[in-house]
Amino acid sequence: MHIPKAFNVTSQEAAITLIENNSFGDLVTYNNGELCSNKVPFFFDRETNTLCGHFGKNNPQLTDIQESKKALAIFSGAHSYISPQWYVSKDMVPTWNFQTVQVKGSIKIVNEERLIDILKKLSAFHESQFTTQWSMDEVNQDKLDLLSKMITGFQIEVSDIRFKEKMSQNRGREDQQNVMEHLKLQGGYSEQQVSAIMRKNIEL
Repeated sequence: MHIPKAFNVTSQEAAITLIENNSFGDLVTYNNGELCSNKVPFFFDRETNTLCGHFGKNNPQLTDIQESKKALAIFSGAHSYISPQWYVSKDMVPTWNFQTVQVKGSIKIVNEERLIDILKKLSAFHESQFTTQWSMDEVNQDKLDLLSKMITGFQIEVSDIRFKEKMSQNRGREDQQNVMEHLKLQGGYSEQQVSAIMRKNIEL
């Protein structure tokens, strides 16, 4: 991934946090001259520094994993269109502010025990936002056995994490302030997110 210096976030913790907050990512593999991509619910296992996920056993991407053993995972954070009319500077063109994290590494299929562990951790992480939480422990063994026959778990041994955050850092302070305020007025959730991130960056 091309990352100009102004947009490079070197904090691995920040990258992992973005993954945790935007965990429905793209799993990309390559095999026999063909690229394959699928949307996958990921979980970053901090204990093992692995990126984990699962999909159906009938997914043809399983062959890529078994044969190529390399993968790329892509996560998108906040993003928004930026209108040139929001700049104080003249003769500008439209652009896009955004966050993205890419993870590279070796990928392997996990055994049934690890699959259940991944599912438990994935559900526990997302259930933690609710007042009352559902737990995988509520699922009986027969159901777990059936589930294990239907899905395949995998994990990526992380070798590289890159975080690109383009939030008008290459513009002057007045331009940044104007963009931030116009985004705030748009009212959309994504625009509000970008505005808040820009404000936080300016205040650092």
